[in-house]
Amino acid sequence: MNYNELDLNLIKTFICVYETKSILAASKKLYVSQPAVTNSIKRLEDFLGGQLFIRTPKGVIATTEGEQFNNACYNALHLIDNGIKNFLAYSNLQKGKLNIGSSSTIMRQLLIPFITEFSKRYPNIIISITDATSTKLVRYAKRGDIDLAIMNTPIENIEAFNVTPITKTTDCFIVSKDFKENYLTKEELKNYPLILQKRPSNNRDYFEEMCLFNNINLTPNYEIGSFGLITDFTEKGMGVAYTIKNFIEKDIENNRVKELKTDFVIKPRDVVIITPQNSINSFACKIFIKELANYLK
Repeated sequence: MNYNELDLNLIKTFICVYETKSILAASKKLYVSQPAVTNSIKRLEDFLGGQLFIRTPKGVIATTEGEQFNNACYNALHLIDNGIKNFLAYSNLQKGKLNIGSSSTIMRQLLIPFITEFSKRYPNIIISITDATSTKLVRYAKRGDIDLAIMNTPIENIEAFNVTPITKTTDCFIVSKDFKENYLTKEELKNYPLILQKRPSNNRDYFEEMCLFNNINLTPNYEIGSFGLITDFTEKGMGVAYTIKNFIEKDIENNRVKELKTDFVIKPRDVVIITPQNSINSFACKIFIKELANYLK
């Protein structure tokens, strides 16, 4: 015998009779007839193999066994009640934890302002942030070490993820403010030192993809791991750099560096949120994705 063989509605009826000490009062509270309540108690007693209540002219009182059964039911229902309250806290975003993966560049340029506002709206959601390269972020997302990753395309094995595009970026070439030329052909780019982001990096992967698209081979003189250092090297006149225009617009506006025009064709690309296809996103993860997508529109 186990609870799978029991109609759990009988427990609800038992608790109501125990609390009201009356078949009549229980029937009114449960909106059922007195015979229905009596029948439910009888069925439960038959299932348990013992008497739960003693009938008296003034109502019913629990037997010793009935008292013990009530205590067990109360403890079980208390655990269930706590479980419901805990679940609702998560679903109502009054509680939760969110593990976000991104590069420091995207974090600074796109996410910090949004996360600041998000945390004000949902102060009880704990946010953990992992800063890593695109290769590592893909690996972390696959393993479930992070709930989501926010990245530029291209992304290796992107078919293994649910993908939510949230905005687009455009790459460009930049030079120091003192660079004499404002325009170079793609062939002329070969005559100048080239500054690129170091592998592994999807920024570097996309540059190589654009080189194939433009049918040209450009070899770097400087390979830099930090996105921010690319602008620093360019400012010092170290060469022509390939970078994400959206993330250095202030540097261009402040005349720290300048954009170099060229016939090298560069296609816009997406910034996306990825989550594993076989995962079920938490309530916090779902609302974060939805609100970030709306924010960046």
